[in-house]
Amino acid sequence: MKDFPIRFVLTDEAITPSAGLALVGYLLHQTKLDKRVNALRLPTVRRDVHISHSDVIRSMIGLLATGKTDFDHIEAYRQDDIFS
Repeated sequence: MKDFPIRFVLTDEAITPSAGLALVGYLLHQTKLDKRVNALRLPTVRRDVHISHSDVIRSMIGLLATGKTDFDHIEAYRQDDIFS
């Protein structure tokens, strides 16, 4: 990771629970998680679903990064641009 686009600066600004989501999103992008998870074929899951496996995995990782442990908490972030 020689081209790390995120800089850390010491400020007096408040840190919100979603402050680290940009870093988590960048790190997930670097792992190419989307391509690897979507390449999996699960025999019990229909292929015509509109939500990809990677969307579910990334959503759960985002919830865990904000301290939420249940997928039910995703509703609070449905319209959140930063979370998406």
